[in-house]
Amino acid sequence: MSIVSKFLLTDRVAVIQGAGSGMGKSVARALAEAGADIVAAGINVYDKSKTLDDLEAVAAHARSAGRKALTVAADVRDGQQVADMVEKAMAGFGRIDILVNAAGGSFAAPALEISDNGWDAVLRENLKSVFVCCKAVGKVMIAQGKGSIINFASMAGRASSAGNAHYGAAKAGIISLTQSLAEEWGPYHIRVNALAPGTMKTEGWVRVQTQWVGRPEADIVKNIPLGRMGTSDDAAGLAVFLASDASDYITGQTINLNGGERGYYT
Repeated sequence: MSIVSKFLLTDRVAVIQGAGSGMGKSVARALAEAGADIVAAGINVYDKSKTLDDLEAVAAHARSAGRKALTVAADVRDGQQVADMVEKAMAGFGRIDILVNAAGGSFAAPALEISDNGWDAVLRENLKSVFVCCKAVGKVMIAQGKGSIINFASMAGRASSAGNAHYGAAKAGIISLTQSLAEEWGPYHIRVNALAPGTMKTEGWVRVQTQWVGRPEADIVKNIPLGRMGTSDDAAGLAVFLASDASDYITGQTINLNGGERGYYT
């Protein structure tokens, strides 16, 4: 096998939860362009009426690339809906080779102002959703004897910041969960890795900036050696690598995606 062919995902099946927007959307499109059939899943928690339109746009892109695609409107925080998502994926394709857990979100608030419900909501949306999806798809991958799982953590899980205690704790949990599952499922040839994006210029970042007096973009960029904020496409490239045979000896890792950003994150 040539080195270039190891990056191809021809005829593999990828489930992407959180595929309707942001980094999940870019990853789903990139996986299809690399050759995978996709299941675009999730809900738009900010405007549920847009969910099917968001997912269908991703599926249409995959089909335009010559791939097959399904859409599943599923609240990935709910175990039964995740089970139904997996059932639909298996009915449509008969296998799941790649799982990408990209859904997530938060709100900015000082720790003393985070209610019990607010804490639970952020942990449920970011951490529980990853566990529930890994567990459901992991059973399929164990039966197959192979698979690649890619979790979206964050640099906030390595070194969080003011107004971010709940989100940082959730993302730190994803990093730990990634290591645990890699250890447990390695014997079944299932690789489990995570991405840790730094300050990425995504829809979510813009939304939080409007809620919380964050650092101006110019100040952020001054601390990034590469001279720019990250984009969803940066995450997509790394995800394709982790999904492919080119990363066949990598598991249990959380890879920083931050342009070398200094100071705010370490």
